[in-house]
Amino acid sequence: MPLFGLHRRGRTTTSPTARGGWPVYVIGVLALAVAAVAVPSAIDWYGQPVAGVLVGPDAVVSGVMNSNWDGARQGLDFPDRIVAVEGFRLEGLSQSEPGRHLSQLVRRAASAGAAQVTVDLRRGTSERRIHLAIERLGGATWWLVAGSLFFAGALFVMAALVALWVSPRTRLARSWAVLASTAALFMFTFFDYHTSYRLVPLFLISFAMVPGALCMLALRLPDDAPLLRRFPWLERATTVVGISVAAYFTVPFMLGRPMPRLHDLWSGVLGASFLFFALTFLVRYLLALGHRRDILRALTVAMTPPLAAVGLILAAEPLVGRFSHADVLAYPALALAPIAVAFAFVRYDLWGSRALLSRILTRLVIGAFACTLAIGAGTALATEMGVPFRSAAIAATASGVVAAVLVVLALYAAEVYVFPSRAGYKPSIEQLSMELISITSPDEVGRAIERTVRRWLPCDHIRLVPTAGGASEAPGRTAVPALVRDRHTEEISAQGTGAGASPDLVLPVVFGTERLGVLEVGAKPGGALFTSDDLDLLGTVVNQGALALAHARAYQELEQRRKQQAAAWRGEREALVETVAAEISHEIRYPLNFFRSLFGRAGGKPLAAEDLDIGREEVERLERLVGGLRRMAAHRIQRRSMAIRDLCEHAEMLLRDASAGRPLAFAGEAGLGIRCDPDQATQILVNLLANALQATGASGHAGVSWHYDGKDARIEVWDDGPGFVGDPAALFAPWYTTKERGTGLGLAITYRLVRGHGWTIEASRPGERTLFTVTVPKSDVVQTDDRSARAGRTEVS
Repeated sequence: MPLFGLHRRGRTTTSPTARGGWPVYVIGVLALAVAAVAVPSAIDWYGQPVAGVLVGPDAVVSGVMNSNWDGARQGLDFPDRIVAVEGFRLEGLSQSEPGRHLSQLVRRAASAGAAQVTVDLRRGTSERRIHLAIERLGGATWWLVAGSLFFAGALFVMAALVALWVSPRTRLARSWAVLASTAALFMFTFFDYHTSYRLVPLFLISFAMVPGALCMLALRLPDDAPLLRRFPWLERATTVVGISVAAYFTVPFMLGRPMPRLHDLWSGVLGASFLFFALTFLVRYLLALGHRRDILRALTVAMTPPLAAVGLILAAEPLVGRFSHADVLAYPALALAPIAVAFAFVRYDLWGSRALLSRILTRLVIGAFACTLAIGAGTALATEMGVPFRSAAIAATASGVVAAVLVVLALYAAEVYVFPSRAGYKPSIEQLSMELISITSPDEVGRAIERTVRRWLPCDHIRLVPTAGGASEAPGRTAVPALVRDRHTEEISAQGTGAGASPDLVLPVVFGTERLGVLEVGAKPGGALFTSDDLDLLGTVVNQGALALAHARAYQELEQRRKQQAAAWRGEREALVETVAAEISHEIRYPLNFFRSLFGRAGGKPLAAEDLDIGREEVERLERLVGGLRRMAAHRIQRRSMAIRDLCEHAEMLLRDASAGRPLAFAGEAGLGIRCDPDQATQILVNLLANALQATGASGHAGVSWHYDGKDARIEVWDDGPGFVGDPAALFAPWYTTKERGTGLGLAITYRLVRGHGWTIEASRPGERTLFTVTVPKSDVVQTDDRSARAGRTEVS
C-alpha cells in the first residue's frame, strides 16, 4: 500500500489480494499505461506551434486556451470548427484526422517561417476566413493544461488505490474509487485530447462517467444521505446513464461522425454535477453535528471552492457563452479534493477501516510529493532560462531524486546518531521505569501506566484491567492489539464519541505465558487514526507494565506465603513441643513403673543388689534422655564420620527381635560414609526399618541401599509391602498413623532428626517397592572405612 500500511486493528494481516482485490491492480496498471503514453507525448508538445487555439480531434475549437492567444482575441470559442487550413479542407476526414492534419500544417508553416496561418472557420451554418497568429504551446499554458493536471491525476489515482486497499468492501470506498479513477483518467487524457489525439476514447469515457460518479459521492460522503438510503437504485441508474453516454460519445467518434453539440450539452451536465456536489456538501455540513461535522468541515473547505468555480463556468457557458477562462486555473485546483480526502482519512478515519498509519511510508509519500513539486519548479525555471524542455525535465528529475535520497539519508543519520530517541518516547519510558521500581501493588501499577500514557497520547480514556488468576497464552505468540469497536463510516453517530465509549484498542498484558490483564485505549479526539509510533510506545509501556504487574503479584504472593510460613512455623513449634512431650512421657513411663513397683515391694525392707543395679541403669538412661533434650534445645548435633554400612549393621542388631530372623539386604558403595550424630542416625534407620518390617509381614523383604552421584548421597530404605495411600508428605505429620495401635510418632521423630541434620527425606512408591529416601548433601559425605569411622573425631554443629 503506498501510504497506509501494517494492518487493520483487530484483524489478522492479510495479503494484498485479500485486501484490495483485483480492482486495485486494474486501476494501478491502467493508470501506469495511460501515464506512459500521455506524459511523454505532452513533453514532446512543449514549445510546439499551434494556430492560436487548441482544438479537439475533430478540429472543433476548445474552450481551454490562453486568453492572450490570437484565437481568444478574435473571439474563437467552442463549438467553432476549423474546416480548412491554407486551403486544405479538413472535412470528410475520419476520427482524429482533422486535428492531426491541422497540427501538421501549422508545424509546416512555422518551419517555413510563417507567423500566421489562414483558416476557414464554421460557426453554425456560416463560414468565414480569418488569419490566426501561430502561438507556442509552452510556459504557464503547458503547466496549467498538462503538468498540473498530470499531478492532480496522480493524486486521484493514489487516493483511489488507498480507499480500495484499506476498505475494499465499503460502499463509500467503492464510490470514491470510481470517481477518483474517472477523474484521474479525465486529467491524464485532457491534454492529449487537445494535442496528440491518441487517447481520445478514454477521454470521452471519463468525460461521460464523471458527472454520475460525482453526484453519487456527494450523497455518500462521509455517510449515505437520506435520499440515497430511500432510493438505493440511484447508484445503478447513474452508472447506466454514464455508460450509455460514453457509448454515445465513442461510437460516433469511431465512425467518424462526432457530435460536438452533445459534447456542449454534456459540459453543462458536468458543470451541474460540480454545483450539485458543492451545494450538497454545504447543506450536509450545516446540518451535521459532532464527529460528522468535523469530517465535513475539512472536506468542504478544501473541495467546495474549486468544484463550485468549475461548475459555474461549465454550467453557465451553454447559456451565456464563455465569459472567463478561469477553468484553466480551476482544473488544477481539483487536486485539493484527493488531498482533503487523504487528510480526512488520516484525521477522522474516513473509510472506517481502522487502519494503522506507517510513519515511514507516510514520510516517503510526503517526500515524493515535495520532490515532484521541486522537479516541476526546476523544470519550469530551466525552461525559462532557455534550456530545452526535455533536457530540463531530465536534469530536474535526476537532481530531485538525488536530492530526495540525500535528504532521507541525512535525516536518518541525524535520527540515529544525533537524536537516537524520539522526543516524547524516551522521557515517558524513563519516568515510567522510575515509578515502577518502587511499586508493589497491582493497582498502583495500573495507575502509573495510565498516567504515563496520558502524557503523550490524547485519548478518550485509558485503563489497565487486571485479569483474575491469569490466562495462559500460547508460547511464542506475539501480543498484538485487538480492535473491539469496528466503526464503519456509514454508522458514524451524530453525537460523536463520548468519554464512556468502548475502547478502540485492547492490548494484552502478557508476562511469559500468563495474561495478567489488558490495557484499554479509547479513541483519539475526533476518531483520529493511531500511528505505528503510538503502537510502538504502547507496546513498550505494556511490556514494562507486565513486568511490574508480575513483580507486584509475586511480592504479594511472597508476603502472603511469609505470613503462612510464620503461622506454619508456630504450628510446627507447637507440634514439636507436643511431640517432645510425648517422647518424654513415652521414655519415662517404664522407669516410673519400675520404681513404683520397686518401692511397693520393699515395704521397709532393704533392696536387693539386682534391683539397685537395674534402678541405677534406668537412672542413667533418664540422665542420657535429659542430656539429649538439652542438646536438642541448644540445636547442637555431635557429628562424627560414620560408614553407612556400620550404621545399617548397628540398626539390624537392635531390630533382631523385630525381624524375627528375617535378613535385611544392604547394598551400596564400599567405604562411603557420612558426617552425622551416630545415635540419631541409628534411630533414623531403626525407625524406617521397623516400619518396613511391619509393612512387609512375615514373608516380605526389606533393606537399605545407598549411592553417591558426586552431588548428594542417597540412603534408600525399601520394602516390598503393600505401600501407602494418599499424600506422601502426610506420613511425616505427628500423630498420623495407619496402624491400629500406632502412635504416629515414629516417622515424625525421624523427620525431625533428618531435618535437624540439614538433610531431606521423602517417601515414594516406584513400581512394587516403597522407598524412604534420605538425601545427604555433598558437605556431609566422606570416604571412610570401619577403623576410620570408629576413630573419627567428634564435631559439634
